[in-house]
Amino acid sequence: MMKVLFFGDVFGKAGRRIVCDYLAELKEEFNPDFVILNGENLADGRGLTEKTSKALFNAGVDAITGGNHLWDRAESWDYIKNNPAIIKPLNYPASAPGNPSYTIVKNDNKLTIINLCGQLFMPPTNSPFIAFETWFNSSYIYNSSCILIDFHSESTSEKRAFGWFVDGKVSAVIGTHTHIQTADEEILPQGTAYITDVGMTGAHNSVIGVKKEIIIEKFKHCLPLRYESSDLGPQINAVYLELDNLTHKAQKILRIRRPIEYKNSIFNEEL
Repeated sequence: MMKVLFFGDVFGKAGRRIVCDYLAELKEEFNPDFVILNGENLADGRGLTEKTSKALFNAGVDAITGGNHLWDRAESWDYIKNNPAIIKPLNYPASAPGNPSYTIVKNDNKLTIINLCGQLFMPPTNSPFIAFETWFNSSYIYNSSCILIDFHSESTSEKRAFGWFVDGKVSAVIGTHTHIQTADEEILPQGTAYITDVGMTGAHNSVIGVKKEIIIEKFKHCLPLRYESSDLGPQINAVYLELDNLTHKAQKILRIRRPIEYKNSIFNEEL
């Protein structure tokens, strides 16, 4: 049985610190074979950098998925391009830096990860349905590997439709992007684990990671304001999966939502 731990959108320094502080404990509790996180918000909520992702890889993260903010830091494009463990949305142009899929092998466990972006209320991109279908029909991965999809989308209906679309073809569809965890985790009839959104790992005394006072003012006055990441109310949002190595079907999906405390009094600047 393959065990996977997936952290929802890890936001800014608070989110990075939470993962680094608590990953060892979670590994002891769940004994995952693979640890994955969505990292498009690692660098102060917008994009990622080599510095912000390095500490997470060093802590034991196996792969980082992206989304529409993955490329917000232009200085990181070469790093993203040259690191196969950073997975870009499959339905973005081939010219966009990044690896469109990533297969990890550990012992007898083989997991393929792909990332897709939704189209509703999102920046323009190709259909995630067609992109997946094209990839799936031209790939032999599904014969020998469990497949996990990070579906990064604003719309609950689009995520739900995609879950039904791939039921039985992939092992899990994990929704990201909204930063709000949904309570609809389940295993679909043909064996695909599904949740609409795994939520945000970061500072929850905020508005989806940003200092709440700033966002309230923005809503009140409709004026552009500079966003600043919060560090208050740290919380883990994640899912734990058990996937059958032979059938590639999910056996378990467990939603994790834990308010925690930082383990150190000050941020480690290495993060």
